[in-house]
Amino acid sequence: MKRILTILPVIALMISMPSCKKLDLAPEDYYTASNFWKTPAQVDGAMIGLHNQLRGLQFTLWTLGELRGGVFKDATGATGTSSLNSVGIIRQDLRESSPGFSSWAGLYGPIFQVNNFIYQVEQATYLPDADKKYYLGQAYGLRAYYYFHLFRTYGRVPLATEPSVLISRPTASEQAFLKRSDTEKETLDLIKSDLTKSETNFNNVNTAKFQKAQWALPATQVLKAEVYLWSAKVKMDGKAPASTTADLATARAAAEAAIAQSSSQASFANVFRYANKGNSEVIFAVRYQIGEATNTFNQFVYAATDPMSSFVNVAGQPLTSSEVGASAADPLKVAGGGTIIRYEYRYDLFLKYDTALDQRARATFYDFYRNPIASNKFVNLRKFLGTMDGTNRAFADDWPVYRWADAVLLLAEIKNKQGQDPSAEINVIRKRAYGGGTNFPAFVNGTFESNEIAIFEERGKEFVAEGKRWYDLRRMQDAAGDPLAFRRDLPLIGVLDKAQEYKLLWPIDRSTLNADPTLVQNPSYPGT
Repeated sequence: MKRILTILPVIALMISMPSCKKLDLAPEDYYTASNFWKTPAQVDGAMIGLHNQLRGLQFTLWTLGELRGGVFKDATGATGTSSLNSVGIIRQDLRESSPGFSSWAGLYGPIFQVNNFIYQVEQATYLPDADKKYYLGQAYGLRAYYYFHLFRTYGRVPLATEPSVLISRPTASEQAFLKRSDTEKETLDLIKSDLTKSETNFNNVNTAKFQKAQWALPATQVLKAEVYLWSAKVKMDGKAPASTTADLATARAAAEAAIAQSSSQASFANVFRYANKGNSEVIFAVRYQIGEATNTFNQFVYAATDPMSSFVNVAGQPLTSSEVGASAADPLKVAGGGTIIRYEYRYDLFLKYDTALDQRARATFYDFYRNPIASNKFVNLRKFLGTMDGTNRAFADDWPVYRWADAVLLLAEIKNKQGQDPSAEINVIRKRAYGGGTNFPAFVNGTFESNEIAIFEERGKEFVAEGKRWYDLRRMQDAAGDPLAFRRDLPLIGVLDKAQEYKLLWPIDRSTLNADPTLVQNPSYPGT
């Protein structure tokens, strides 16, 4: 089988983004070489290359969507052998001098490549019409996905939609730059337009490639549900949503369409198994594979050299594990595959589960303790533990961008905002979590706020490490319509005070601001 690692030729991947003046759309002129964009095989390779770029951004996308979610430790790792990373982001201590990310989180290089792909494929007379539409459906979906991350991170952003140098060949250097959009709405309108183009080009055809590691119609549908749900609920340009009813209807139709093209796995853990890639629950995933690439989740578990024999289980006994060949010294059998712990979830998040019956608890986390147990409780992430490659552990599980459970819980949230009962969607998720029988805590419809919090809590248990929690805190609401991010009275939910509303957006880094004198920082952010 052709591997997704296949590298898009230098003509389309060798992109740099120098920080001079405004957003630079004129990297070196690689894309006009005469030996590329000539055959269907080259277009196919280019699409593989776009997904390879997406994989290279996985940790960035995870950080943008997860790390500000209030569920991470911010000092020393459980084993005492490492300091934890990204403390400023975890503590919401973001400022112009330490923004967490620079250069628009590095997303414009890939966006430029998507733009070039769209331009080249639209001109391609050598492609059958059906193939052309399929590739464009993928490309517009990917561009909408990138811009949705930028929109939720920065609000107003530069809107690059064409490889302008290739098309117009400007002679003045200023023509090669692009200013920031005037409003947040401009960005969201572009995203919605791209989703429409993606759906139109797919024309109801769902072709899954590389075990669902290439963008396809159901991914566009879930993204559309998420985008329109955001549009229906979240303030934009300081104003309340203007078309909530219509946006909710659009979001619901998209979520229901995606659910119709996916289905649950009987076991939660089975969704993520290395040997079960592209299963019925996966809608779109970032692909990892032994011999191709491994993910970054080795930063979430102890190293083989860590003193795990000094820890115990909750009963005070030596550590054990279901991992084949594990020992008290290496209960997860990281077998040299782990690094020192750099990211660690809070034990309190583990306690959100029914740890005795909810199968997600220990499929997601490995809990361990040190005497006295009452004050020494820890978890490492177990969810993306990978597989053994001979005697070594390879962290090569796919990272799901969208899956069946996401579409189901988005539908629950849509129904709740529509004033309808979301219990069917919540309960189908809980039923699977508790083994598929009747022994699960059935949810009963309540007020809008109680329903919303229940959906958030369910998403919190379901999507650990899938890059969604911060975005959920921004989008989901209390009874007053304020983001749950402000609910400091709710444990492991509120992460900001209402006076810190400006922190819902990230700051722009100083070097980017200095490069463009017309660029203005997101309001209220301190410089140092």
